[in-house]
Amino acid sequence: MKDKHRPLIAPALLGLLLLAALALAGLPAGVARSEGAAPAITPVSFGYLPFVRALAPTQTPSNAAALLTITPNAAINASTFNSGSFIVENQSLSGQRLTQLRIDLGTAILPDVVFDPHGKAGDTVAKDVARDQESGMSLSGWSYEVAHDGGYEVLLLRFGGFDRGDRFKFSVDIDPTSIQGVGAPGPAESGSVGGLELVGATVTATFSDGATLTNQVYRRPDAGAGSGAVVALRAGAPELPVIAIPGITAPMTVSAPNQTVRVTGPAGRSVVVLVVEGGLFTEGLPDDGFDLDPFEANSALIAREYTAVVGSGEAVDVPILLSRSMAEGGINTITAVFEDSDGLKGLVAAPLVLELE
Repeated sequence: MKDKHRPLIAPALLGLLLLAALALAGLPAGVARSEGAAPAITPVSFGYLPFVRALAPTQTPSNAAALLTITPNAAINASTFNSGSFIVENQSLSGQRLTQLRIDLGTAILPDVVFDPHGKAGDTVAKDVARDQESGMSLSGWSYEVAHDGGYEVLLLRFGGFDRGDRFKFSVDIDPTSIQGVGAPGPAESGSVGGLELVGATVTATFSDGATLTNQVYRRPDAGAGSGAVVALRAGAPELPVIAIPGITAPMTVSAPNQTVRVTGPAGRSVVVLVVEGGLFTEGLPDDGFDLDPFEANSALIAREYTAVVGSGEAVDVPILLSRSMAEGGINTITAVFEDSDGLKGLVAAPLVLELE
């Protein structure tokens, strides 16, 4: 089994230590300043505390729609290798059948993660697509595209008879290429990749009426200390946010944990800023890791979220906290997503990486 607990300090304990540090420093949690508007204090989730938002968009879809959930209710070291890790649902209202689903890992926040059906890209344990549950539909076939270091960036699933209310559960091996050639599950279980590490992956659904919908994976609001992620494929999703860190050109190594993210977008739009501390684990790897890049992480450790509302100046400055919870960690990936009043999230901002000394 690839899904085992890391031999590391529990993320929940790390979270409590971070909260305590904030309290001792007298720092307010989740203060967001809207440019052109009065400062506002908004809630913040550190990845191990409840963060109350809709699990899926509450508005009824008007036409073609689908939902993909990844490693729900699983620990932060979840693995897509395990049965039922992906759940595909057709939520269309006008009789459209879901005919194809394309999952592209090339845009995920964790770099160099690939589908590894043959055990050549990551650790030596492999798993091709497994049909774990077909409810009312059938998987007619699948294929891989965009070869990458022994694996593939893209998985294309083809369906038959996939009507509204039908559901398909499947699993498949995904690994970071940095651990190529090592035994499963890799150092510190870095070969166990879950939904959190796939935030930003691009998913495209094709329907029987010719409709095509594209969106990107984002963390589930109920993920807590876990790895759950979801992408809602519907028309009218919010636009792409643009993020920057004033005075800093990422990627960069920094010494100060307190930073500010500037989010640019339409005034009044709600935004969630996500900070994921990652680590690069290389112990026991051939040649100390395969094709490593500066600021590369191969496992997620802690997730923190901050919410804000874009001000009248079409930007908002969001204070964030970077972390380095262990020697191999400190690689903080920062991204953001807009959310509408019904809980529908859109495309994920191009990530920025800051490594905390």
